[in-house]
Parts: sequence; C-alpha cells; structure tokens
Amino acid sequence: MSVKRQTYQQRAEMLLEAVKIGIEIVNRSVLIPIADKPTYQKFFEGIIHMALHPEPQFRKVASLRYLEETFLTSWNEGDGEDVKEFWLRIAEKKIGYAKKDTITAVLKRKKIKDVHEYDYIIDNVVIAEQLGRITKSEAELLSNYLSTFENRQKPI
Repeated sequence: MSVKRQTYQQRAEMLLEAVKIGIEIVNRSVLIPIADKPTYQKFFEGIIHMALHPEPQFRKVASLRYLEETFLTSWNEGDGEDVKEFWLRIAEKKIGYAKKDTITAVLKRKKIKDVHEYDYIIDNVVIAEQLGRITKSEAELLSNYLSTFENRQKPI
C-alpha cells in the first residue's frame, strides 16, 4: 500500500499491521527477557489505542505520523535477528514502511534536519564508530553537524 494520499483510516490500518508483526516477534523472541515483554505489550497496546481511538483533534495523518515514528524508532535503531525479521515481514506484506538509516541519511544530506535526528546521532555516533559502521572522518563530520544543529537551535 502506498504511503501517499492515504486517509487516516488506511494509514492507521497500515500501522496496525506493523504493530501486529512487532507483537508476534516480541512474543516469540528469545533475545528479549520475559520480564520485559509486558512492557512491550503495554507500549504496543497504547499505539493501537491511539491509532484507532484518537481524540478528534488528533485524527489527522500528521498526528499518525508521530505514532509511526514512535513505534518504528526501536525497529529502525535496533539490530539483530528480531529486527531483521520485522523488516523482512514488513516488506513481504508490502506494508509501506522501510528501515531508515539515520546516520547514512545525515552524512548524505550533510546536515541534521530535526531534533529526532540530532538525538539519534548523539546517542549513536560513538557506538557506530566503535562498531566500524562509520569511519573516524565520518564521525568527525557528524560531530560538526551536531555543532551546527546546536548553534541553529540557540535563541538570539
């Protein structure tokens, strides 16, 4: 299903399908401690409730995008077999989401576009360099982009 020109209901159903996949993967996962699974379940139920029963002022595709971002963040930022399975199943069902690689996007664009990217880069630049996902020079570029973003956010 294409992401463009969808009604709220169509987009909410798309998110629901993705959440159902997430629930199945978390419930079957041997990597997630059993004690943590109720927390995931509560989070997933909250996403479903907000998507299906929004307050009238939030029944907008733009509001739903925030829910999508919230739900997909851990799947975009994570790694491992559970994450691979999630994105494989999303692709197989043609749900319309794709995994985002924020670091690559920022390096390609040569700037950080919003606070979500800023937070992600802050949290992950050192780890990405240590794991060899990025080079030392790319880490330095990201550090410069962080500084530039910070300077743009300061009030005059």
